Amino acid sequence: MARAQLNMASIMTKYGDTYSSYSSSYLNKLSSTKKTGGSLDALNDLLKSSALKNKSAEYKDMFSELYKNIYNISDDSSDSSSGMSSLQSIKTASADAGSAAMSIQNFANGLKYGGEIDLDSYKTAAQGFVDSYNAMIDKVGNSDSQSVLQQGVYMVNQAKVYSSALSRAGISLGSDNKLTLKDDLSKVSAADVKSTFGSMGFASKVEYRARNINQYSGGSGLFTANKVSSSSSSSSADKVDNSGTIKDLTAQIKERSGAIGDYIEKLNSGKVDFDEKEYNELAKNFIDSYNKMLSESSNSDKLGVNSQGVASASITKSYKFALQRAGFNVDNNGRISLGDTSNVTVKDMEYAFKNNSYLEKINQKAEQASSLANGASALGYNANKIVNYAYETGAIYNVYA
Repeated sequence: MARAQLNMASIMTKYGDTYSSYSSSYLNKLSSTKKTGGSLDALNDLLKSSALKNKSAEYKDMFSELYKNIYNISDDSSDSSSGMSSLQSIKTASADAGSAAMSIQNFANGLKYGGEIDLDSYKTAAQGFVDSYNAMIDKVGNSDSQSVLQQGVYMVNQAKVYSSALSRAGISLGSDNKLTLKDDLSKVSAADVKSTFGSMGFASKVEYRARNINQYSGGSGLFTANKVSSSSSSSSADKVDNSGTIKDLTAQIKERSGAIGDYIEKLNSGKVDFDEKEYNELAKNFIDSYNKMLSESSNSDKLGVNSQGVASASITKSYKFALQRAGFNVDNNGRISLGDTSNVTVKDMEYAFKNNSYLEKINQKAEQASSLANGASALGYNANKIVNYAYETGAIYNVYA
C-alpha cells in the first residue's frame, strides 16, 4: 500500500484531477477485495470481481492504466518483483542524498541575507543535491519495504510543499516528483537559497527522511557533508556568541513596537492629532531595532537563533502590503525601510500594526531568538541539538515555505 501511495503521488502530480475518482475507487476496491496487487494476475482478478465486473469498458480501461502505473508493470509481465531495489542500493542512495542535503544546507547557512552568492559554487552544490535526491526517489520507489516506501511518500509530499521555494532557488519539481536544476540561475539570490535550504528548510527535511530510509535499509543513519566552497559564504569563524546583543534588541523591539501601539491609541482617543514627524521617529526607531535583529540573528553561532531571523523576515514579507499602507517599504530579504508617510491615516496604521497583530508576531520571534540565544549559551546546549529537537517536535515552524 505504501508503494501505491508513493506512485500515486507521482501520478496525481502528472495527471491532476483526471484520475482522482479512479484513484479513490482503486483503493476502495483493492481494500474490499483483499488483494495485495502488484501483478497482471491480480489486476485480472480485480476486473472480474463483483466490485468491478459491472463497470463500463471505459472505466475498466482507465482503472487498468492507473493500476499499471501504480505498480510499474507492463503487459508482458505478470510479476513486478524483478525490478525491486536491494537494501544495499537503497542504503547507498539514501546516504548519498543525506550527505548532499547536509552539504547544500551548510552552503546556504554560510550565505548572508542581502549578500552575494557564488553561483558557480551553488550550481555545484545544487546539482549534487538534485542528482542524489532523484537517485534516492528511484530506489525508494522500487523498494519492497513498507517502511522505506512510507518515508518516500512523506518526502515527495514535502517536496510539493516546498515547490515554490525550490523554484525561487532555481530548481523545478517535475510531474514525476524528480527535481531539475534550471539552466538560468541568474535571478537566484542568496536570500532565495538561504531560505530554501538553510536551517529548518527543505534540505533539513530531506536529510531527516534520508536518515530514516538509511536506517530502515540497514544503515547507521549517519552522514558526512561534503565541503562546498564559496567566495561569499561565511565561515564558522564569522559566527559569534551575540546573545547579549540579541537580548538587548529584543527589549528594544518590544519597547518601540509598544510605542507605536500607544500612539495609535492616543490618536483614536483624540488625545493627540497626527504628527508625521513624531510618527516617523517612532517608525524609524522600530525599523532600526528590527533590521539589527535580523543581522544579529544571521550572525549568531546558534542555528535556533538563525531560524528565528528567517521566520521574522518571512512574517514581514507576508505583511508587505499592509505595511506599505503604513508607509513602510519591505525588500525581498524581509528588511524594512521608511517610505512616504504623508498620506498615512489612523486606519492604515491599525491595518498594519493593530488588527492583524504584526507587531505581536515580531515580538514573539524576538523573544524566541533571545531565549534560544541565552538559554543555549548559559546551559551549554549544542545548537544543532536544539534545532533538531525543534524540527522533530514541531516546536519551531518555518513560515517561509
